[in-house]
Amino acid sequence: MRREITLETLNSLIKPLSERYEFARALFVETSGLTVSSNLNQTFVEPLSAQRGVVVSVLHNGLLYEGSSVVHSVADINKTIKGLEKTVAVSRQSGTLRLIPEEPLRLQAGAPIADNLSENDKAAFAAKMAREIKAKKSMVAMASARYKQTNTRELYVSSQKALEQYLPRFEAIYSAVLKDDATNSTAQIYDGFSQKGSWHLMGENLTLIDRMLVDGEKILGAPRLKPGHYDCIFSPSLSGMLAHEAFGHGTEADTMQKGRARGTEYLGKYVASDKVRLYDSPLLANAAASYHFDHEGFPAAETRIVENGILTQPMTDHASASRMNYRRSPNGRRESFDHKIYSRMTNTYFMPGDDNLDTMIASIEDGYFVDRATNGMEDPKSWGIQLEALVARRIRKGKLTDEYFSPVIVTGYVPEILQSIAMVSPHLNINGLGMCGKGYKEWVKVTDGGPYLKLKARLA
Repeated sequence: MRREITLETLNSLIKPLSERYEFARALFVETSGLTVSSNLNQTFVEPLSAQRGVVVSVLHNGLLYEGSSVVHSVADINKTIKGLEKTVAVSRQSGTLRLIPEEPLRLQAGAPIADNLSENDKAAFAAKMAREIKAKKSMVAMASARYKQTNTRELYVSSQKALEQYLPRFEAIYSAVLKDDATNSTAQIYDGFSQKGSWHLMGENLTLIDRMLVDGEKILGAPRLKPGHYDCIFSPSLSGMLAHEAFGHGTEADTMQKGRARGTEYLGKYVASDKVRLYDSPLLANAAASYHFDHEGFPAAETRIVENGILTQPMTDHASASRMNYRRSPNGRRESFDHKIYSRMTNTYFMPGDDNLDTMIASIEDGYFVDRATNGMEDPKSWGIQLEALVARRIRKGKLTDEYFSPVIVTGYVPEILQSIAMVSPHLNINGLGMCGKGYKEWVKVTDGGPYLKLKARLA
């Protein structure tokens, strides 16, 4: 039986390194989980690939060295430390990195969540939901329900800190393919939620399935809209995607440090209308990307990226904050223990305003209500952006019509789009079913969201 790694054990192993080097730290991570899915024809129960490993870092002669390994026992951590020290001993290189000093902190947060459901119970529920989606509308040709639960335990130690956290995350995704036999047209649509928690959430938020199928029927056979610049209402789904892509990698300090982000030129300047407040925070109570401390032991806090239209603060990891002389934020994250640390988003969102949604719609003579974001990308260097959505509903003379278009592409220059934001609703919805990569790799869990926004954008 393998021995549990405790804070005391890890601290005792790292303490000698803290005495020999300018700085030393260790992160221990163990994860497990389960995915259950059903597509009417088959039901699958698949354990997630379990991980248990450590990464140890030391700062020596201005360079940060790291070693990592899978951990079966304490002996594996000792082996990692010895290998790292050997690497440092033979190195003849030197650098200029001087890390911002850590503040003392002791923290143990969260706890494992009890799971009283059997795998058969979970599989039966997924199959039941797939059947119910199929039965709700005659046009539904295919339906599926998928649930994933992940348990993560993380330990962080250094000379100043001893931290432990439990992070249970749960995700539900429902999808359907609708078909009109008369026209032979099809439409695929999905929805779901992702948040902190476990299998007790399987029966939550089921009303979103009805809304999903209504929208699926509306876009079945819908045409593309005429490309052009339009007044728009972005739903929280679109405003969240805009928040993520507009101020994603472009305000991650390690990207700025490499000269690959145009946002560097706007620090301290207006980048959006004065109605815009855009934050990133792992403090949100139930959001799936929340945590108590990041992978460098920095406690969760709110990062106010844009405040009243001014780009005020980037997201940082320890090294980039130290090199760029930026304030630290809790955004140092790894895909896993054997991947590098980067500045990464967590929960990124527009803060709510005080404009009534009906008033926002009434203010548009001819435009679109855009909903159900599916994908997005940005170029941090030029600050161009592209968002994709499934639903664009026409607004004529201040009223929503029954004209639907699908799919819709939103493109533009980030500052122009953000400076066009004229109205912001008091709603705030946080969600996020996907992961975010650094380029094409380094995937971490993120969420995004916001209120309804009135703005101008190019649609196609």
